[in-house]
Amino acid sequence: MQCYQYLAAITAVANTIESIPGMPHKLPHSVIADWMENNDIEAQDVLFATREQIDTIVESLLRDNQPRILHAA
Repeated sequence: MQCYQYLAAITAVANTIESIPGMPHKLPHSVIADWMENNDIEAQDVLFATREQIDTIVESLLRDNQPRILHAA
């Protein structure tokens, strides 16, 4: 069950990243998972958050880490 929850969290974060103009589409889940781990984003935090909360978390972190996630892709 935890695998499905983790996959759902990664997918939610990936969808948010892809919705931001200028960000790459279809990043590998491994890149998203590593980025989440490096930024202390827990799957449970994402699963129980609204779409707006996820957008806020991801967008604020991407302002500082965009070069890292683009390089990882």
